[in-house]
Amino acid sequence: MQFNKWGALGVAGLMLVSYNLSQPGLLKLRNNETRLKDPFNQNSTNKREGYGPSLEWLDRLARSAKGEDTTKVKLNFSVLSSLMVAGLASGFRSQVANLLWMKSDEYWHEGLFTRQVPLMEAVVTLDPQFIDAWSTAGWHWAYNIYADIPSNPDYKDKGEYAIRKAQENAVETGLDYLNRGSAMNPDTYRLWFEYGWTRAEKAGYYDDETVRLYRMARKQSDARIIETTGANGQSIKQNNGLDILGRTIGHLYERIPRFHQALDHYAGDLMGLKADSPDRKLLDENGRFWGLYGSDYTVIGDVYTKGDAVTKAQVKKLVPDVEELVKAVDARNRIASQRGRDQPVGAYVSITARYMPAQRLADKGDLQGAIDTINGVMNANTKYHLQRLATMAKIYELQGDAPAAIQGKIAALKAGEQTSSQDLGLHFLAKLAEQAEAAAGKKGDTAEEKKLAKLAYDTWYRSRSRDALDFYALRNTRLYEDKYHFTEPKDIVKQIKDSRKGGVPNAAPKDAPSIGSTYR
Repeated sequence: MQFNKWGALGVAGLMLVSYNLSQPGLLKLRNNETRLKDPFNQNSTNKREGYGPSLEWLDRLARSAKGEDTTKVKLNFSVLSSLMVAGLASGFRSQVANLLWMKSDEYWHEGLFTRQVPLMEAVVTLDPQFIDAWSTAGWHWAYNIYADIPSNPDYKDKGEYAIRKAQENAVETGLDYLNRGSAMNPDTYRLWFEYGWTRAEKAGYYDDETVRLYRMARKQSDARIIETTGANGQSIKQNNGLDILGRTIGHLYERIPRFHQALDHYAGDLMGLKADSPDRKLLDENGRFWGLYGSDYTVIGDVYTKGDAVTKAQVKKLVPDVEELVKAVDARNRIASQRGRDQPVGAYVSITARYMPAQRLADKGDLQGAIDTINGVMNANTKYHLQRLATMAKIYELQGDAPAAIQGKIAALKAGEQTSSQDLGLHFLAKLAEQAEAAAGKKGDTAEEKKLAKLAYDTWYRSRSRDALDFYALRNTRLYEDKYHFTEPKDIVKQIKDSRKGGVPNAAPKDAPSIGSTYR
């Protein structure tokens, strides 16, 4: 007589119900969870299901059968073999989950993605503390299935919009796994981080919610554990790793961009400097000198301090505040020499040099001035940035450099600023256009609003075309396409494509966009 799998599953359910009913504290056993307060959202809690005779998976199966399951991937226990059903009846949830996981891995290596999907859902339902399963399911949907969709025959003939929607659904399904997994395992950093990272770098959500997820990951006790291999070949875990998550939060603030918050985070959170501390003011001075002379501004201090009396006098004539420069550079080197502070120092100084001049203009309401300035930075226009490069050339001459070497160094300083500033600069330029767009909308000037919306769209498209992995820019262009039906700016795409022939893509507008005197 053929073994009835669903009959066995019913028997398993009855056995587990009977077992639970015979235990004291039924409610506690049934829920079998620990509730942890979310420190970054006082109205929210996260639950961690414990091991033991929990019926949560059976409740989930019942909800799925009634069509009440709200998860992206529906639970389907028809993937269970008769042996697995017997295992569930005996209370071996984790062991059954491991068997399903091995089968899921087999399907993955055979390229049978569709068959793998229900197995992964069953695994995380049966063993919610199986962190690798949550992580792999999230990654599989957001990256592998996402990438497979354009070549999938089921979508190829339906057009670009259908492909886009299917890919967006794949990413959201991956996020759903990471969301549920992090909530079920709130006391370990990994899923919080992967949820935030996938949300930002695949779905394109650069926002406060992603910051919160990174902060949740950062506060966990295992966030800085590093693993090394000892002399005997055994794995050694040490809780002395660098604050990678702290840096990730800073990078997110930069790319949104929110430069004030980025600076406060780098200085306060990662370097322990108060807003009015002398050291922070000296880091600001480093940014000012960089903005005037280029990233090689420290050479000025070297030539001055190592030179004889005549050289010192010549340098001081060229750079009257050279002693302030030396003091600022000494402070930068001292702070950067402390463990874990070299990267935050470099980030702080480069932001101050490249973006804060335009940000200060925007803070005053001079959006056109801010646009002119940031565009000048991206084009290394010495009217707005590197205003004292000619002086820097004379410093190189005092150092003893040959004319050809000096010319090469000056060109490298300009090229470095052009290349390095566009990643954040294009985001900033698009956000400035959006601010002007919002101002026009408040005035009720719909024609002006749409004109500025097109400028913002074109700028986001520049960033998207420059970097195929800029999903933040991709997301923003699609928002404009949905609202205004804008289409690909072919001239911009061609400009960036042609620039790649030189080896480095240049996506900055040659001339600063004009939004009019109203925004000065």
